[in-house]
Amino acid sequence: MFRNFYDLHICPHMIDFFMNMKIIKKQRLKVIPNAKGKVLEIGIGSGSNLDFYNRNKVSKIYALDPHPKFEEMTKIKAKKLGIEIEFFPVMADKIPLEDSFFDTIVCTYTLCSIENPIKALKEIKRVLSPSGQYIFSEHGLAPEENVVRWQNRLNPIQNLIGGGCNLNRDIPTLIEESGYKIEDLNKGYIPGPKFISYHYWGHSVPV
Repeated sequence: MFRNFYDLHICPHMIDFFMNMKIIKKQRLKVIPNAKGKVLEIGIGSGSNLDFYNRNKVSKIYALDPHPKFEEMTKIKAKKLGIEIEFFPVMADKIPLEDSFFDTIVCTYTLCSIENPIKALKEIKRVLSPSGQYIFSEHGLAPEENVVRWQNRLNPIQNLIGGGCNLNRDIPTLIEESGYKIEDLNKGYIPGPKFISYHYWGHSVPV
């Protein structure tokens, strides 16, 4: 019973707190303004990216997140900002829209918690225009063996308390193995504990 209560009422607010830290906002600012046209945001959470879209370039934002609390939080934030969004409370591996529907897919701090990321990325590719772009910013597998050992040790705990978050996913490999070409890849540590602060960000295109 406590587990259900935690996942529904406590975990979303914890995630919202950490995902709105100043250093994470800086990461969002590096990628989100590049979105254009019809945009689908995967795992929108509490709507942390809404502040950073260039409204002159974006025609409409569609949001996807299966957690009911995040739907509520996102809609409240969108209303405050005067942004119209269309929300789909579903998992990323079953998107209820036609092929090649979107010009941009945005995915930030989400691949870490998707149960089957390659399956989801392939479904995301299906709804992305062949001329579209997949924009990402994620934490993931560090390059040093000693840090990776700590990521592996702490991963079960992080997974339990962080809404299914995994510390040790190889983000570029997941993207490329799902049928994308990474055209812009940046990587490195941001301020914070090394086991969770190695980041990958940039954009890719479907191939």
